[in-house]
Amino acid sequence: MNITVAHFGTHYVDMPGGVEKLTCYLSSDLVKKGYDITVLYRDGKEGMPYFPIDPKVKQFNILFEKGHKIVFEKLPLLLRVYREFIRIFSQKKAQGVNAEFKGRQYGPRIRHFLNQYPADVILSCSAPSTKYVITDGEYKGPVITMFRGDPAVQMPLLSWEERAAVAKSAAIQVLWPSKIDIAKKYFPNIPVVAIGNAIFPAVVQAQPGKLKKRYLISCVGNISGRKNQKLLMHAFASIAKQYSDWYLEFWGEKSSLYAQSMEKEIKKKHLEDRIFLKGKTNHIEEVYSRSDIFCIPSKSEGFPQGLAEAMSSGLPCIGLKKCGGTNELIQDGITGYLVDDDANALANRLEDLINNGAKRQSMGKESRKIVSQYEPSKMWALWEKLIHDVC
Repeated sequence: MNITVAHFGTHYVDMPGGVEKLTCYLSSDLVKKGYDITVLYRDGKEGMPYFPIDPKVKQFNILFEKGHKIVFEKLPLLLRVYREFIRIFSQKKAQGVNAEFKGRQYGPRIRHFLNQYPADVILSCSAPSTKYVITDGEYKGPVITMFRGDPAVQMPLLSWEERAAVAKSAAIQVLWPSKIDIAKKYFPNIPVVAIGNAIFPAVVQAQPGKLKKRYLISCVGNISGRKNQKLLMHAFASIAKQYSDWYLEFWGEKSSLYAQSMEKEIKKKHLEDRIFLKGKTNHIEEVYSRSDIFCIPSKSEGFPQGLAEAMSSGLPCIGLKKCGGTNELIQDGITGYLVDDDANALANRLEDLINNGAKRQSMGKESRKIVSQYEPSKMWALWEKLIHDVC
């Protein structure tokens, strides 16, 4: 069987995101089972993905040919002005302007590669990718459309063009069983299947109950307003003096204005030696292994990869009650705590774990049990079944 993965997000090369991880590991697993796999992506550069991928998987950047970029996707000035004017009244219509223009650019290249490497089924990594494949690439075979975030957030924002294309999908994949009914409200005639992210067992386990001279609260994710790291910073700052042997580390891209304002606040509070914005790392397992508490203050998530990895490492975790994905993984009072979006509430739960090593240890043990259900072989089997079902 010939399977094509359509990854037409903004970045693919050297991108350490959840959908890129799925693309690489699922493609590698399928090719080992004898399937012929092609990944079509778009990026401003050519190169390899961040995650390892089997060399038998074919990868093509649709914007390039023979090492030269031949498709220039930036909207003309007048069209950009029109799009931003339209955005004032409707985000969906502005998104539609993007989808229409870029579709005209991508369509011929998608058709070119599908003619050269025919697909029995296409795994589309997003609703826009489905639009480019079905509407602009004129693909007539089955397409499985992934929704990697919360359908309740993503689906209402789809442009008319994207929604029309997704409505032609053979199936839709969501991350949680609780999201199936939400997706069905928008696409009642399409099968919707829940398949979570694959979580690889941690090689090195944390020891959150062990006596130490220095204890660590860690938070992993690009520093941004959506990730809401200031909440954790403020919560920790309010109790830092009482727990001088505890430290806080933020790991993730820190080039945003949000990150810069965090650094200013840390200096203003004179906590530069207690709170650290560490930036990106290729050794995140080491961070989990020396942590004692993991906190994810995000306001919205799809399937929070960092949280799942921290749980696999055996860490107790704290997140927001209202955050989808987070509130699916964390079982309040069992694997950690779910709190309101309030610094005092978060500080109280941090103190509860700071003062109880045995609880940290027991919650971390339960965390490992919870995420074991997302073992890669189980997730790849669900994907393989879905592919066969639609074919």
